[in-house]
Amino acid sequence: MSFFSLWRHWARVERSRTPWWQWPNLLSLDAPLVAVAWLWMFSRFYFIEVQDPAVYGVLAGLVWVIYVVDRIRDASSSTPELRDRHHFHDRHRRVLLSLAALVFLASIVGFFLGVPFSMLWDWPRGYPASFAAFLQASLTHGMVVLGMAILFFFLGFRSNRGMDFALFKNGWVALTFAFGTAAGAHFYSYASVLDMITSFEALGFAFLCLMNLNAIELWEREEAAGEDYPQRDFLLSLPLLLIGGTSLWAALYWHDYHKPFYYSMLVASAALLMLDHFRVTLSARLLRVLADLALLLPLPIFWFWF
Repeated sequence: MSFFSLWRHWARVERSRTPWWQWPNLLSLDAPLVAVAWLWMFSRFYFIEVQDPAVYGVLAGLVWVIYVVDRIRDASSSTPELRDRHHFHDRHRRVLLSLAALVFLASIVGFFLGVPFSMLWDWPRGYPASFAAFLQASLTHGMVVLGMAILFFFLGFRSNRGMDFALFKNGWVALTFAFGTAAGAHFYSYASVLDMITSFEALGFAFLCLMNLNAIELWEREEAAGEDYPQRDFLLSLPLLLIGGTSLWAALYWHDYHKPFYYSMLVASAALLMLDHFRVTLSARLLRVLADLALLLPLPIFWFWF
């Protein structure tokens, strides 16, 4: 089967009411999957040799809770810009809120009990961790991400649903998501949190997340309006070319050990750019799923490189 025939097959399948590939998005599982994947890549990038598996579960759980609560809150508003994911969360809000409460509690317990215990357990095998180091990391990495997440929820209560506010909110979501993901690996290093939030890697991943969110925002609004947004090239195409070119330059001229991370950003940005080129042949709901899948494409690079 050729590429174009496979593409047409996907276009026919996605016309059904709830195709199988939409369920991860409806259940808010796409964002936690992306977060866990990039946490693993950040761990390789930061030379983390000993890392507690509970960190992946805590990150996935907290990201899932934030997305579920945010979608239920959006579904409660009077905005007409609700999508399938919002209607699904509104119909099952009681079940999802109950599950979110349980997952949140399990994540908090796992962070404050499981993570420090495993750090002390791993200490004889070469990781010089202690409760003091754990508390210091919590007060730096944890508080920064927590503060950003609280401000994100505060922004959600704004009634302004215009494009300008949506782009501003997307920028803050991207920073919070990227720093929260990177903190799960940077947490184990001796570097300060300032080194993480000012690094090219964390900011580059945040920019990539912003392009993912902006692409979805544009595709959904353009499908509803029936026409292209006037500044779409400035908001999507040109930034994707910029991050792709910068990543290629960094991969060619920076340290060899860092090459897979920059190649990963190049592959993800190229995939988003290709999806935007084919946007007229697919619906916004399929494009949203594929946009998240584009952020998972770099996984094989790290898998075979290390």
